[in-house]
Amino acid sequence: MQTVCKRCVLDSTIPNVIFDEDGLCNYCVLHDELESKYPLDGSKDREIQLLMDKIRKDGEGRRYDCVVGLSGGCDSSYMLYLLKEKYNLRPLAITFDNTWSTTIAVENILNMTEKLGVDLHTYVIDGKEYNDICRSFLHASTPDADVPTDIAIAKLFYMTMDEFDINYSFCGHSFRSEGTVPLGWTYMDAKYIRSVHEKFGTVKIKTYPNLEVEYWIKQLQKENRVDRIRLLYYEKYDKEQVKQMLADKFDWQWYGGHHHENEWTKFVKSYLLPQKFNIDKRYVEYSALIRSGQMNRQDALEELKTPPTIEKNFIDYVLKRLELTKEEFETILNLDIKSHHDYDNHRSYFQENEKMFQEFLDKGLISQTFFTKYVKKDNE
Repeated sequence: MQTVCKRCVLDSTIPNVIFDEDGLCNYCVLHDELESKYPLDGSKDREIQLLMDKIRKDGEGRRYDCVVGLSGGCDSSYMLYLLKEKYNLRPLAITFDNTWSTTIAVENILNMTEKLGVDLHTYVIDGKEYNDICRSFLHASTPDADVPTDIAIAKLFYMTMDEFDINYSFCGHSFRSEGTVPLGWTYMDAKYIRSVHEKFGTVKIKTYPNLEVEYWIKQLQKENRVDRIRLLYYEKYDKEQVKQMLADKFDWQWYGGHHHENEWTKFVKSYLLPQKFNIDKRYVEYSALIRSGQMNRQDALEELKTPPTIEKNFIDYVLKRLELTKEEFETILNLDIKSHHDYDNHRSYFQENEKMFQEFLDKGLISQTFFTKYVKKDNE
């Protein structure tokens, strides 16, 4: 019998969702732990202000004092605004162009950086190379076709910090508006990406910035380096209000759906995942909004009755870009479903080095969600 969380909309059909005696899912419990760690009652105001003072002081004599990822989406755009206008930092904005960015996303990025007077550093991957990685994940038949973008962005942060001698970076994730995707729905690491591409790819990787674990650990061990601070954890953040503010101040535009500022992500999230894997990530997003009081639970349950939709001509466009016929894609959709367990990955490395990653967590160098999902042995 299917069990549904009494607080959010996650249910027992979703991998790694478990319930306590009160009927709350483990992701609601994780949310409450993060709320306790990052309360919005003003008790963290001095802590974040001291951090900002430290960043400004460390940045003296440097061209920039921090790096911030910018996708053109709501979360990262708002964070850039806060860093520049509220905290008076000198950020360098970076964006990873996997060649699938929408026109709206590009316009949002340019409007935000130009009107805030922020320099923009763009890393553009070879389109044929990235499309080959996308095709490889389709043939791998796992629900992780979009993770190469996330890994590349992580590597780009470090590359940029090294190039411009910057010790701090920020990312726009908010557990209150995005939630945490269960491990069975998303897995990512560099070895996994390499394994899938070596098996199914045909184009040699030359420009894709894969975050190999040895490189990553060396970056985490660097003195005075604090990577991807999650500023929105400390901020009262009503997404609908922020959208309106960004539109009024920066001519920012909404792109129609969560993470739909990128066409490949839109395709994976709104078509591939629900059609092939029966995965609807709105459950995660809506649950986060319910927990933070930004969405009514009954409204969320009602909206989830209608499956995600996508335009037929958009699917045709994606297949054309990937150089796949409709017949080839139909074969891919009918492949047996697999997971990251079927390919080489770093999961055992993360678990075997729990003590080291616990130290990174204690120092704020990795997130609680990464540690809980990837490092803890009992999370699968």
